[in-house]
Amino acid sequence: MNTAAAREAAPPPGPADTSPAPPVDAPSFGQFVAAASAAGRLVVQPRMGFGDPRAMRAGLERTRSAVGTTAGTLTIDSYTRVGDLAGARAALAEGLPLNGYPIATHPADVTRDLLHTAPVLGFPVQVRHGSSRPEPIIRALTAAGLHATEGGPVSYCLPYGRTPLAESVDNWARGCDLLAALTPAPHVPHLESFGGCMLGQLCPPGLLVALSLLEGLFFVRRGIRSISLSYAQQTDTAQDAEAIRALRRLAEEFLPADVDRHVVLYTYMGVFPRTRSGATRLLEDSARLAVHAGAQRLIVKTAAEAHRIPTVEENVRALETAAAAAARTEYAPGRLHGPDGIDSEVYRDARTFLEAVLDLSDDPGRALRTAFARGVLDVPYCLHPDNAGRSRSVVGPDGRLHWSAVGRMPVAPHAAPGARTPMTSTGLLRALDTVADRYDVQAAPPGLPPHHRTALSPTGSTGQGDDMDLTTPPALGEHLASPTLRSAMLVQQEALYAAREFLRGEGFVELLPPLVGPVTDPGGRGAKALDVDYYGQPYKLMTSAILYKQASLKGFPRLFYIAPNVRVEPPETAGTGRHLVEFHQIDVEMASATREDVQELAAGLLTHVAEHVWTAVPDVLRELGRDELDFAELRSGKFDVRTHEEAVTRLLAAGHPQSPDAEIDWAGERLLSLESERPFFINDYPKGSRGFYDREDPDNPGVLRNFDLIAHGGYGELVSGSERESHYATLVTRMRESGENPAKYAWYLQLAREGISPSAGFGMGLQRLVRFLTGLDALWQVSAYPKLPGVIAP
Repeated sequence: MNTAAAREAAPPPGPADTSPAPPVDAPSFGQFVAAASAAGRLVVQPRMGFGDPRAMRAGLERTRSAVGTTAGTLTIDSYTRVGDLAGARAALAEGLPLNGYPIATHPADVTRDLLHTAPVLGFPVQVRHGSSRPEPIIRALTAAGLHATEGGPVSYCLPYGRTPLAESVDNWARGCDLLAALTPAPHVPHLESFGGCMLGQLCPPGLLVALSLLEGLFFVRRGIRSISLSYAQQTDTAQDAEAIRALRRLAEEFLPADVDRHVVLYTYMGVFPRTRSGATRLLEDSARLAVHAGAQRLIVKTAAEAHRIPTVEENVRALETAAAAAARTEYAPGRLHGPDGIDSEVYRDARTFLEAVLDLSDDPGRALRTAFARGVLDVPYCLHPDNAGRSRSVVGPDGRLHWSAVGRMPVAPHAAPGARTPMTSTGLLRALDTVADRYDVQAAPPGLPPHHRTALSPTGSTGQGDDMDLTTPPALGEHLASPTLRSAMLVQQEALYAAREFLRGEGFVELLPPLVGPVTDPGGRGAKALDVDYYGQPYKLMTSAILYKQASLKGFPRLFYIAPNVRVEPPETAGTGRHLVEFHQIDVEMASATREDVQELAAGLLTHVAEHVWTAVPDVLRELGRDELDFAELRSGKFDVRTHEEAVTRLLAAGHPQSPDAEIDWAGERLLSLESERPFFINDYPKGSRGFYDREDPDNPGVLRNFDLIAHGGYGELVSGSERESHYATLVTRMRESGENPAKYAWYLQLAREGISPSAGFGMGLQRLVRFLTGLDALWQVSAYPKLPGVIAP
C-alpha cells in the first residue's frame, strides 16, 4: 500500500488562552483553526440553528462575543436535511418554528445579509446538517458566501435513515465536486468528516478513527484540500486520548502532505447527564481531553442537553465553560506511538481497518461500498440495511470499549473473561447509560440519602436494590404466569370497579374512546404518535383523546373514558419504571368546571379507589408488601397543594437543577414525591410547558390553570389536568405559539368556532395508579402485555 510522506502538523493547542481572540484573516475555515492552534488556542464551537434569520444572526453574534476562540455554526433544519424543501417552505409560510436554519429555502441574499453584518463579518462559520443528499445545501451555502461544512458518505447515511449507501456515496461525490467548484479563490473549501461519531456511542474507537480517515481520503480524492477529522468522546478518557493520537498519526501516514487538516473532538454524543453539575463536568473533561491529546477544535454540548434544545445563552455558557477548562490544561502530547514504541490498541485496530478497506479499491468511495457489503466494516447496533449488523461491543470492567463480536471484520474480539457474553437488551440499555450514570452519581451532593442520589440519575432505578431489573420484563409466557402479575391484575380489577362506581355516582357517563384520528394530543414530553394509513389519509393512534373529550361536551357535560393510549416514548425512558408505550387512562371531562372543581373530583376518585381496594383485596395488598399506614393520610382525604414556582424553589434548594420554565422533570418529581407523606397537587405550570389546550390564567399571564397530582412515596405523577382553552381565536394563537399547524386540527377548530363549552378535566394513569396501590417497582409489572420504549415485544 502506498502512503504519503509524513509531514509536521501545526502544533496542537495548549495551554489554551481564553482572552478575546484577535481577528484572523483566513481564507479557509481550516486556516482559521490552524492559526488559533499556533497561538495556543483551542477553537470551541456550538451546535446552533434557528429558522428565523434574525435569531440566527443573534446566535452568531453571541457566539463570536463569547470569551474564548470561537467558530460559528449554522445547523440546518430537519426538513432540509431530508430534502423536503417544500416542507421547509410551508413551515416558513405558516410562521412555524424550525429546529435549524433552512438555508436552501431562505433566499441567498437573506443568508448573505445575515453573515455580512458588522458583528458577524469575517467570523468563521460552518454549516452542519446531517444529510445524505447534500447538493442543495452545498449550492445554498456557497451562494451565500460560505465554504465550510461537514458530513460524509458513510457518517451521514448509516446513522440517519434508509438512503442506500451506494446512493449516499454518489451524492457525496457530487457534493464534494460542487463544493470545490463553487468556492471562489482565495477561499479554500473545507469539509469535516462526521465519521468519528457514527451512532454517538458504543462504537470501539479503532473503527471510528478509521471511518473518519476513510471519509477524509474520500474528500481529498474529490478535490477537497482542507479537511477536519472527527472523533467523539466515548467511555474512557485514556482510550479516547489514544484514539485522538492515533487519528493524528494515521493522518500523517495516509494523507498527502499538502492537505490542510486538523482533528475536531465532539463532546460526548450519547445519553447525556441530567444534572447540571454532571453535564458540566463531562463538558469540562472533553475540553481537557481535546487539549491533552492534541485536538484543535471542540464541538460542545450544554447542560440542557438531556432535557431540551438549548438556548443561545446556554450555548454561550457551554462555550465559555469549555474554553476556561482548556485554558487550565497543559498540552501533554505524549508519544504518538504507545509506550516503549509499541503501537496502541486503537492505532493497531484503526490501521488494520484502513489497510483492509483500501486494499479493496484505489477509489475510496468504491472501497467503502465494498467494505460494508462484505462486512469488513460493520458498525455495532446500527440498523441500516447496508450494515452487516454482526458486530457487537461492550463496556468492559476497565471502562473501555471492546469488541465482543466482530463478524467478518479483520480485527479480533476482546479476550478478557466475559467480553464475549451475548449482549441483551437490558445490558445494552445499561451500557448506553454508562457515562450519564457516572457523571450524575459523581454530581450528587454529599450526604444525600441513597434514594435522592438515585433520583438525580437518569437510570430510573427506584432505589430498591440494584439487582432489580426495571428495564426488561421476562418472556411473555413467564410474565403472564407470574403470581405478582396476577395480584396486580386483581388490584387493577377492583380499582376499575371503584373508579366507575365513583364517577357514575357523580353523574358522569362512560363513553368508549376513539382509537385513531387525524390528530392526537401533541403534548407528550418527547413522545411520538404512531401513524396509521386510514384509507389513504395520514391518521394517528391516540396518545390521548383530550380533544375528543372537549368535543363530546356538546352532548355529554360529564363524561369519562377508560382510554387506551399509544405513545412512542424515547428509548432512554425504558428504565425509568414509569413509562410504557401502551397504557390506559381514566380520562375525565366536566363542562363549566374550574380547576378546583376537577381537583376535588380527582382527590375524591383517588380516595375512593384506595378505600375500596383496601376493603376488597386487603390480603393481596399485604402479600405485595403494602401497609395500610402507607395510605392513612390519603384515605383521610388529606391532600397538599403547592405551586410550580414553590416546587422549583424546593428542588433548587435541594441541589436539583430544575428549570423554572419547564415541567418538573422526572428526577425532580421523584424527589418531591419521596419527601411527602401524602399526595399533593402542583399548580400553575408556566405557559409553554404544556399543550395548547391548557387555559392561560387571565389574571396571571404566562401561567396556566393546570395541575398535576403527585403520589407520595416516590411514585410520582398519577394525574395531570387543567382548565381547557375553548375560545377559537385563542386556540389558534396557542397552537401557533407551540409550533403546531392549525390546519391539522381543522375538525376540532370548526367545533371551537361553533362553540365548545368551557370545561376542565384530567387523566389518571391506570397503570401508574395500580403501581402506586401495589407498591411494585415498575409499570411493566402491572401490565399484562407490557411494551417498553425501544424494546421489541409481542
